[in-house]
Amino acid sequence: MRKSLFYSYVGGKPILIIKVIDKLRYEKLDVILKFMLKDAIQKLKYFLENVKEEDEELYNKIVDVLKLFKETYEIEDISINKKIREFLVKKNILFLNPVEGILKPQSFLVWKAIKRVIE
Repeated sequence: MRKSLFYSYVGGKPILIIKVIDKLRYEKLDVILKFMLKDAIQKLKYFLENVKEEDEELYNKIVDVLKLFKETYEIEDISINKKIREFLVKKNILFLNPVEGILKPQSFLVWKAIKRVIE
C-alpha cells in the first residue's frame, strides 16, 4: 500500500523520491504527500494567476491545454500549439519527450494538481 501511494504521488522522479525519503525520518508518508500536493496545487494556481494578469488570451489557451490532461497522462506533442507547448515546458508544467513525440505533466504531483485546479 505504501509503495503504491508513494508512486502515485512522486512516480520515478529522483528529486522527489529523495525529498520524501528524507522527510520520512520525522513525518508520516501521508502527511508528506498531502503537503507536497498542496504545494504543487498552489504553485499551479499562482502560475495561472500570473499568466492571466499578463495575458488573458494566453491564459485561456493554457487552461484549454491543461484540460486535456484531466483524463489522460500523455498526449501527442503536436496536438498542442508550439508556442503554448514550449511555454509550458519552460515553466516546468509539462515535460516533452521528443523521441516519443509525447507531452506529459512534469511529475505525478503536477498531474494531480492539474486535475484539481483545472475545471
